Amino acid sequence: MARDHFERIEGEARPLEELLPALAEAHGLGEVMRQHRVIIEWHHLVGPTIARVTAPDGLHRGVLSVWVKSSPWMQELRAMKAQVIADINRGLGDPPLVSDLRLHFGGARIVAADDPVAELRRWMNRRKRPAPLPATPAGPLRAEQIAREAGRVEDDELRSIIQQVRTRWDR
Repeated sequence: MARDHFERIEGEARPLEELLPALAEAHGLGEVMRQHRVIIEWHHLVGPTIARVTAPDGLHRGVLSVWVKSSPWMQELRAMKAQVIADINRGLGDPPLVSDLRLHFGGARIVAADDPVAELRRWMNRRKRPAPLPATPAGPLRAEQIAREAGRVEDDELRSIIQQVRTRWDR
């Protein structure tokens, strides 16, 4: 007895890359997988220069939310918005998936409950966070050197802070 409702095809074996799209569509995953490709293929969709300073973090009703590293890049991407959208849609195929870009700094943004791209980004970020490194205090000789270097700072409060931080982290 078959485990699913797919017809068994006798004959020559076919490559998995041929079979997966049909299987995804049959289970209603085609559109979600297409949306996930925005994150997975971001580097290829927008090119290495833009990918280095941006990251997609949400897609809701055709509006792609993109984190941008700096203000100059934000301005540049605003000017290139139409071209970036065209490149993304060309890379993902028809029908067009992205109709607009929402550029932002930092991670503060509203995420819709039905946003599979944001969900994938959150899942990926949870997996990537390394444990924080413990403090590595400076040894006595290094602490002396740090104290001499910090002694050049005129402001007492600032000098004290610099010395404490550098001694605690040996930097």
